[in-house]
Amino acid sequence: MNNQHQIRGQIEEAQEQVDLLTKLTTKALKINIIQKERPKFLNDRKVLEAKISQELSSIYEVNTIFKQLQLIPETGDESIEKKYYIPLQEFIQSYLNPLTVYLQELENSVQEIKQIPPKTTIEVESSSSASLSKINNSELAIKLEKLSQDSENLTTLFNQRVEQGFRDYQKTEALGIKILIGSLLLSIIIAVMMAIYTSRSIVTPLKDIIKVAQQVTEEANFELQLPVTTEDEIGQLTLSLNELIDKVAKYTEQLQEAKLKAEAANRSKSAFLATMSHELRTPLNAIIGYSEILYEEAEDAGYQDFMQDLDRIKIAGKHLLEMISDILDISKIEAGQVTLYLESIEVEKLVQDVVGTAKNLTEKNRNTFKLLLGENLGTMYADMPKVRQVLINLLGNAAKFTEDGLITLSVERVNNKKLKNYQNQNLQSFNSSNGYIVFRVIDTGIGMTEDQLKHIFQPFTQADASTTRRYGGTGLGLAICQRLCERMGARIYVKSKSEEGSTFTVWFPERVMI
Repeated sequence: MNNQHQIRGQIEEAQEQVDLLTKLTTKALKINIIQKERPKFLNDRKVLEAKISQELSSIYEVNTIFKQLQLIPETGDESIEKKYYIPLQEFIQSYLNPLTVYLQELENSVQEIKQIPPKTTIEVESSSSASLSKINNSELAIKLEKLSQDSENLTTLFNQRVEQGFRDYQKTEALGIKILIGSLLLSIIIAVMMAIYTSRSIVTPLKDIIKVAQQVTEEANFELQLPVTTEDEIGQLTLSLNELIDKVAKYTEQLQEAKLKAEAANRSKSAFLATMSHELRTPLNAIIGYSEILYEEAEDAGYQDFMQDLDRIKIAGKHLLEMISDILDISKIEAGQVTLYLESIEVEKLVQDVVGTAKNLTEKNRNTFKLLLGENLGTMYADMPKVRQVLINLLGNAAKFTEDGLITLSVERVNNKKLKNYQNQNLQSFNSSNGYIVFRVIDTGIGMTEDQLKHIFQPFTQADASTTRRYGGTGLGLAICQRLCERMGARIYVKSKSEEGSTFTVWFPERVMI
């Protein structure tokens, strides 16, 4: 219990640090935004003073957060100090003094502006422009531009500590259960040993104790209790067993309650994401539609200067809409709201439709696309939109991580007679009695290592952090593919080597069963 209290305390401390760093990141971003907006208002004294006042207020708050972070006590654990607190102290030392100097320079600039008499716009503009431009171009300002990114990185690091703390806490709870069960089994063993060396008068009660202990262990029936009829060792053992059963029952009830709360929280999260995704998609569709209309009108009117900006709005809107759609899909899957609409599908026609849709994706990074169709593809009975979604996701994924390479989509029908040529033992778990439609997406892109392959189907996960920064995306595409395949009784496998490319293979039953 002491260990659990200690871990819980560490989790709470780490969460407090995460909250402070998150608040610091937000304030630093606000400072950066004001710095970039400030030159626009040099000719408007009131707005300029208001912007600088907002920036000063944010800097004061950042200073306060730094002081709070400095007050964080040491844990005494060298590994934790080295991994978390030393980077935190280095971060504070790196930014605290520059921030103080920058604050002083900004305050001096404000005093200079205030000394200029009203209604002297030209003087205000020239004076404030020179002073503020000097501040904006200083090494201090450039350094402070990295404050939000460094703070965000530290937030991620301390979030990892919180997550590790939760895992340690769960392990401690599991260990507690094992100790309780071990104590129960130990009591049983002691009772059996005593029965060997005692008279027949205690054999019967010992058998009852063993029977009840076994029932509690096997059936988890914590309502079972033994009557205490004597005050000797047998009576004490019976009393101890009853107390132990009560403690295990209470502990199990607490764990069950915690599990139900966690499941409810997960369902609430999925419902919230689904609701918010719907709320966001509607205005986004409007933005995309209006940007396309404005683009066409600007093109007709010859406003070339506006067309590039309108095109950027449309592209950004579509990108954001794709991300929101992925979040909505994974939320529906986690909430168990995926319904299958099965129909007969001509495989070759489906593949041609997918290729037509994914053509722009595969050629985006100067890639060559190759299609290999097997013989007698015929038809399959499945949910066409979901099969199509899986294939487009895999082709889009291959196109994103491949440049100046080759992307291949192969399709073949494999019947039961051909299955013996394949060494994949997992195929035995399929429900199809006729055969399978096998899709393979092969690319010559960056590939993945063995460690990266272990978690690529986890939601919000890509190969590593550098991949996310370089290629972007939500990390939901492969997770959605895997869960849709599982829903339709299909299986998805991946083989990959770093710098050599990847191969994703999907085995669809010829006839999907609900």
